[in-house]
Amino acid sequence: MLRHLPALLLILLAGPAFGDAGKLKPADVRLLEGAEPFVTAFLARPGLRHEPEPARLDRHGRRLAHVFSGSLWLQRELVARGLAVVAPPLVSRDRALALLRLERQARLSEPGLWATRPEVRPVSADRAETVLDRFAIVEGRVLSVARGFRSNFVNFGDDWREDFTVYLKRGRISRAFPPALLEGQRVRVRGWVFYSNGPAIDLADPLYLEVLGR
Repeated sequence: MLRHLPALLLILLAGPAFGDAGKLKPADVRLLEGAEPFVTAFLARPGLRHEPEPARLDRHGRRLAHVFSGSLWLQRELVARGLAVVAPPLVSRDRALALLRLERQARLSEPGLWATRPEVRPVSADRAETVLDRFAIVEGRVLSVARGFRSNFVNFGDDWREDFTVYLKRGRISRAFPPALLEGQRVRVRGWVFYSNGPAIDLADPLYLEVLGR
C-alpha cells in the first residue's frame, strides 16, 4: 500500500517476494502529494523489472531496488517530474549522481513540488534551525573544519555551540573532504537535521555533500 509521509521519497523498498516480477509492489514508498497517481500508473505497466541495490537491506530485511518499465526508470521519472527529492539511503554512485543532476534541473525548471512546496527548497545554513527534526537540503559557506575523535566537524559560523554543523565520520567520509577542499567553499548538504549544539547533519555518504564553489 502506498503511504503519504512528510518525508521525501528516494527509493523503493522491495519485500521478500520482490524477485517475482509478477508480484512486484513497493513495501514502503514515501511520497509527496501528487506522486501516488504516477507511481500507481507506473506499477500497472506491463513488463516491469527491478534491479536491487547490492547488499542494501533495511532493518526489516527488505532490499532497496530500482523499478523499470522498458527504458523508463521509476525513480528517475519521479525526480525529473518534481515528485521526489534525492535523499538517503544511498543508491549506487552512478545512479545517485544521475538523480542529483536531474534534481538540480528540476529545481531550476520548477515542475511539481519545486513550484508548490517551497519548504523542500534548500535553506541557508544560518536558517537551519527552522528545519530541525526533518529531512532538509542546506546550503552555506564553510568557515572551518575541525578534527574530532570520531568525526570531523564542518562549521558554518564562528560559534560552534550554536551554528549549523555537518558531521563527517572519520574514515571514508572524512577522507573525501580534507579541510583545504571545504574551507571557504559554498556547499550543499542533505540529510536529517537534528540538534547538537545547534542544528546539524550527520553526513550519510560523500555524495550528499556537493561543493558549489567559492
